[in-house]
Amino acid sequence: MNYLKLKESIEKAIHAHPMEVEPYNDFFDLCREYEKIDFTVAHEWNHSMRVYIGWALRSAVERADFTAAERFDNLLFRSLLFGAPHFFDDYLQAVEYGKPLDKKFYQPRRHYLKRYVDAYQEILDGKLDFLSISMPKRAGKSQLGINFTNMLSGKYPDRSTLMEGTGDDLVKSFYLGCLEYLQTPSDYHFYDIFPESKLVQTNADTKIINLLHKSRFPTVMCRSIDARQVGLSEATNLLYLDDCVEGREEAKNRQRLDDKWEIISGDIIGRAIEGTPIVICGTRYSLYDPIGHLQEEMKKQGKRMKVIETPALDPVTDESNFEYMREGKKIFTTQYFRDQREMLSAEQFESEFQQQPFEAKGLLFPEKSLNYFFELPVDRDPDSIIAVCDTADTGADYCAMPIAAVYGDEVYIVDVVFDDSPPEVTKPECAKSIMDNQVVAGTFESNNAGTYFARDVQQILTEKKYVCNIRTKRTISNKQTRIEFASDNILKHFYFKDPSTYARNSQYAEFMKQVTTYTRSGKVPHDDAPDSLSLLENELRGPVGAKVEIFKRPC
Repeated sequence: MNYLKLKESIEKAIHAHPMEVEPYNDFFDLCREYEKIDFTVAHEWNHSMRVYIGWALRSAVERADFTAAERFDNLLFRSLLFGAPHFFDDYLQAVEYGKPLDKKFYQPRRHYLKRYVDAYQEILDGKLDFLSISMPKRAGKSQLGINFTNMLSGKYPDRSTLMEGTGDDLVKSFYLGCLEYLQTPSDYHFYDIFPESKLVQTNADTKIINLLHKSRFPTVMCRSIDARQVGLSEATNLLYLDDCVEGREEAKNRQRLDDKWEIISGDIIGRAIEGTPIVICGTRYSLYDPIGHLQEEMKKQGKRMKVIETPALDPVTDESNFEYMREGKKIFTTQYFRDQREMLSAEQFESEFQQQPFEAKGLLFPEKSLNYFFELPVDRDPDSIIAVCDTADTGADYCAMPIAAVYGDEVYIVDVVFDDSPPEVTKPECAKSIMDNQVVAGTFESNNAGTYFARDVQQILTEKKYVCNIRTKRTISNKQTRIEFASDNILKHFYFKDPSTYARNSQYAEFMKQVTTYTRSGKVPHDDAPDSLSLLENELRGPVGAKVEIFKRPC
């Protein structure tokens, strides 16, 4: 049989009679038959056909042709069931098909959950060994984990999934969440997708679930991280770790975090048989939490891994990444997250909502310890206005150029260039900021391509007929040591704009976020902002150990 020719003729019939269901049924039957020949192509056809079925269903409803609508609706469900054992996105839609929209978990959230679903699909397809997911609380990460556990269990009931979390309440909630889809009678369609994987055993005390038949290592076992593991649990399907840190209080206790990591690394990870994928979900409370440790370990081992850490508010737009409709109302709106930001400390909001952990105890420049200004001194002119630029070393680094108005030993950071764009963008930015702020002298770090960067900025200034003394300087000291050494002077003599005077998505705001989240350990994703301040402090301080002292210009 020429399947491709048959497909073309069916598609012609659909285009000729888009509101007749029979050609769509023929197309679906073709997909099922062709699956035996080419699995990938057959399901590609099924997915593409679903777009047309959806259009026809909406059109039938609009025309009040409810007989046709019912037939298209039935076909759409069959199409989802066909893909559900193999594709997580199809499974999520199929398992709760027919439920009222407000009662569905996935459909209202699909626009933002799809990126996580696609990552889970890579686990399912054997393309990933490790997946790390962090998002704000109540955004759906645990429910997504419950659904993925159930799908794997239905597909491979002879294998075992081990779920580990902190505290009995969380573990019990996960266990009952899995069970909700498996018990009968039910308005979920788990058994329409996996008719053979019947529920044969549950135990609320040990929190185990067995499908198909009883086993020493059950299909699903949910256990607390602190519970005894030896001889009781094994993971051949999936090792799933959910919320390994109880909260901020535990996160602030380094010893408790280290103890928990010792349990996870020394016992729980060993429950996963070689080749078993690992998924960890949770809030990034701390730099030293199990998520961070596990990410580092997986990277060290060369595992195929993916890390998704989505902030509540987009760092660029300051808009919500998780808004959706619930009971006719928008929730997790931009305003909701902005209100949370106003109520909470920077430490709490950045970790719980923005997935940017930092250690308040180890902060080198705590937000409350910095000096701030609303306006510059009005009774005198600055002794000098200078700029120091730390050019980006790599594509992930920022070009950081603080501009300082110097009044004796007081240093006011009046403006910054802080941008991770390529040099063709940041060079003109630096030149413009120098001119706008009437900078008289600038020092550019000459490491790597800094010399050429400074030369090009100088050329732009010359072309604009602006005079500024630009020089380059090579740094040889350790960055971390340099920042630490400069911190005392920065805390005592540097003044920063009050946060109320600049936009939250501005370069100045991003600059200050890096400064105030820098830790003594140096264990942070980026340190360009505090390093540029250390270069500025070095420039003002002069010889090592000297006091910040700028003399007024004689003329």
